Amino acid sequence: MEPVRLWAAVEFTARSGSTEALLTAAARAGLHLYGVTALPGGFCGHCAARQYPRLAALARRYRVRLRVRKKQGLYFRARPLLRRAGLWAGLAVFLPLLLWTQQFVWFADVSALTAGQAARASAILREVSLQPGSAVTEAKLAAGEYALLHSGEFSWASLNFAKGRLEVEAAAAKPKPDIATGTLHGIRARCSGTVVRTNLVSGTMLVVPGQQVEAGQGLIGTARSERDGTLIFAPAAGTVLAQFEWNDTRTVPLEENVFQYTGGCTRSIELLVFGQAFALPAAAAPENAVFTTRHYQPELPLLGLALPCSIQETCRYGQQPETLCRTEEQAAALARLQSLQALYAAWPDAERIARKEDCTVNDGRLNYTVTYTIVADICG
Repeated sequence: MEPVRLWAAVEFTARSGSTEALLTAAARAGLHLYGVTALPGGFCGHCAARQYPRLAALARRYRVRLRVRKKQGLYFRARPLLRRAGLWAGLAVFLPLLLWTQQFVWFADVSALTAGQAARASAILREVSLQPGSAVTEAKLAAGEYALLHSGEFSWASLNFAKGRLEVEAAAAKPKPDIATGTLHGIRARCSGTVVRTNLVSGTMLVVPGQQVEAGQGLIGTARSERDGTLIFAPAAGTVLAQFEWNDTRTVPLEENVFQYTGGCTRSIELLVFGQAFALPAAAAPENAVFTTRHYQPELPLLGLALPCSIQETCRYGQQPETLCRTEEQAAALARLQSLQALYAAWPDAERIARKEDCTVNDGRLNYTVTYTIVADICG
């Protein structure tokens, strides 16, 4: 294939007149004809589009009738588009529109965060209207950074916005140290118990393993003795693990009116684009429905490009009241679970040693009493 056919070429036929003389004259004039094949009364050939006018002038001299059979190349395919005023008008409108939409969030880059941190950061930013399809201002960026820090999830946060791209950078908040730190008066016991082991970081340990302590008793003092016996101040810090008993009482009904899911579900979709919300028609919510909302950003299926908008989908699951009947074993298991939750809420580092429980049923209710023997840090 001749390269000229990729840009602009003409396939033509030449009949009548002196076609042999036309070929000779074209060769002398430097016109490159290719793909020449004989036809009854003439020939068929190809030439570059820019050379066709000169070839037509030679054909008139030798009384040869030229007819264009086909135009080939990218030039002839693009030429009709260049003549359309609507195409240029659309291009003139598209460029300013593209520049205007750069003040909106097209994509939120949370690649610097983990999956869990990214989900929580996106939820926090949605509360301050920083999501795909919303306009960005300096006030919103400052509010977003403050919201990330105020959530307690992050110890440092930075939001950078440029040309539709919102970059979210944050550092996870460091957990609180396990070592308890006291005040100027030292560390005292939260409850009574028997000391199991101690760990002194600073100050003076006032108890020893095996000693019985009472609630409010001093465990670690703020004085430290020098070699000459002089007492100087040292902040009290450390842990004192003690063994003690923890009691809890729970009441669980054997029959309870609760809401159960019916299996019915309706969905409502709201499109958030350029700071505006457009709600699509949806069916009415079922009675006593539970709402679950999720956000996602649509993408072009072939290119994988994110669109400057977000979709909020709300699922409403129907419920109906029913009477839930529990056996004594099920009620006891539920009460035991509730007690364990309360135990670890009060003593997160508790180590269980023994358990003593008692269950009685009165008037359709299970009365559950439990006593745990645990080892935990009693520094208050």
